[in-house]
Amino acid sequence: MSYLVLARKWRPQIFEDVIGQRPITQTLQNAISQKRVAHAFLFTGARGVGKTSTARILAKALNCEAGPSINPCNQCKTCHEISSGTSIDVIEIDGASNRGIDEIRELRENVRYTPAKSRHKIFIIDEVHMLTREAFNALLKTLEEPPPHIIFVFATTEPHKIPSTILSRCQRYDFKRIPLKEIAESLKRITEEEKVQITQRGLLYLARESEGSMREAQSLLDQVISFAGKEIRDEDIVDVLGLVDQKILHDTLEAIADRDAGRCMEVVDQVYLYGYDIQHYCRELLQSLRNLILIKVSHHPERLIELPDEELQVLRQLAERLPFDHLNHLFNLLLKGEEEVAQSTFPRTMLEMTLIRMATLRPVLAIEDILKKLEGLERTGRPSPASNIPPSFDREGPAPHGPASHGPTSEKKREFKEAGLPNESNGPKKSIEPQKRETPSEAKGEPPADSQDLAYSSGEKPGGASQKARDEAWKELVNFTRMRNPVLGAFLAFGDLIQLGDDTIEIGFEKDSFHFDRMLEAGNRSQLEKICRDYLAREAKLVISPVEQRGKSKGRVVLNIAGPTQNGQERPLEEGQGKNPLIQETLRLFNGRIVEG
Repeated sequence: MSYLVLARKWRPQIFEDVIGQRPITQTLQNAISQKRVAHAFLFTGARGVGKTSTARILAKALNCEAGPSINPCNQCKTCHEISSGTSIDVIEIDGASNRGIDEIRELRENVRYTPAKSRHKIFIIDEVHMLTREAFNALLKTLEEPPPHIIFVFATTEPHKIPSTILSRCQRYDFKRIPLKEIAESLKRITEEEKVQITQRGLLYLARESEGSMREAQSLLDQVISFAGKEIRDEDIVDVLGLVDQKILHDTLEAIADRDAGRCMEVVDQVYLYGYDIQHYCRELLQSLRNLILIKVSHHPERLIELPDEELQVLRQLAERLPFDHLNHLFNLLLKGEEEVAQSTFPRTMLEMTLIRMATLRPVLAIEDILKKLEGLERTGRPSPASNIPPSFDREGPAPHGPASHGPTSEKKREFKEAGLPNESNGPKKSIEPQKRETPSEAKGEPPADSQDLAYSSGEKPGGASQKARDEAWKELVNFTRMRNPVLGAFLAFGDLIQLGDDTIEIGFEKDSFHFDRMLEAGNRSQLEKICRDYLAREAKLVISPVEQRGKSKGRVVLNIAGPTQNGQERPLEEGQGKNPLIQETLRLFNGRIVEG
């Protein structure tokens, strides 16, 4: 007798033998017991997951001499004929080779005849999506209203190619890929019955390579037994199936974590000498990085990663050395590199360059820290404190020439009062307080200047705000606007405070300038007027006035963006630099500076 391969020898004979499809088999068993069997079924799913085997078991259960029953006896003549494919009442048709309208017309003729020996005449059409459009149309009427003794079972791996008119006439059952653990357990039972010695890791290798197909796993086991005999080592499986040794993958990840590009080149040389497929190696390395990311994000990664405990423990230790953001960047680099390897005529060189990029990738600032900084800017207009943000981003800390003030001094309160603006005692609480550097007199403990000297130091008439107070008030208004609307605040910084009265605030912009045109837009104007009312804590009408083009105005807010020169001294921006409002706002948000190239 000729040899019977494991895939046929261990083919399921009852519904309980079908691995990983319990919802489907239970539904079919209940339909048989309740006598609610449909006249047409559609079984869809990947290869080797049990579609045709389930169709045969259903045919045996319906036509069994001891049935109909939820499981066939597999002892009667009818069951043996169906299992061997010789039953005249169970016709299996290959849709790929019988796809024309002539074959379907012949099928329609056979449908009219009653079964020869069984209760039902069952047509099992495999790969039914291969039928032509004319063949499907010829089958429609028969499929919708077949004789009571006819049952159709269609099987396909591509249900999207089947017309909706056919789908609507069938009960559809979607077969899922079989979980890796269930494939490994089934292979273990087979090896025990076949008296074959194999490790649990070897079974996982076979199950992983099968990609959820039970038939594929059994075929791979048959191939390995033919090579190694009854005692199978892990190395035998690696050699026969061309798998990448897990040690090589672990060495690659260790080299990347150690930022050792030279060691990565040694790994590539080893992969090349062993004859591994470079694309397959990239896919295995992607899978390993995926496992590291799952360890980072999941509280129970063992439920998602099908690996032996010792390998899982090694990955846990490696994952502790790499932050999540870094792993995410590594995964994206390797994913792009795998595409380049597949398309390149020099795959080894592309792999080397990809691993060098991964090994030399520098850690980046965490997204959480960047978001925390931006949130702080939105709330206060100044960077929020964070332990891992560079000192230049700290909100708290001493000023360059002395300790920062912790509240408005009496001098500042007088300036707010004289400018007609709210302060902490008589106006709305603002979340931003500009940092004030102490004057030499304050540092020595001397009392502040007299209020009369401060109010009229600019030569203005009594009753009006001093120029210094107006400048400070204008800066406060711009910062408050930036906090509410960063883009609008960037435009406002190019204006001048012309007049601040009891019920009017007048702001000037250079005539025919970009900023003047933007501020005249109804949406921007209404938003700015509302912001001014909130800031002043009273009703005020906003007036946007054009002014003649001139140099920097006294009331103009100039961003304090400076860069160190070669001798370490800060220099202000030159005339014309950073005029774009988006550039200025970007520099302000990220505490940036413009340097000479």
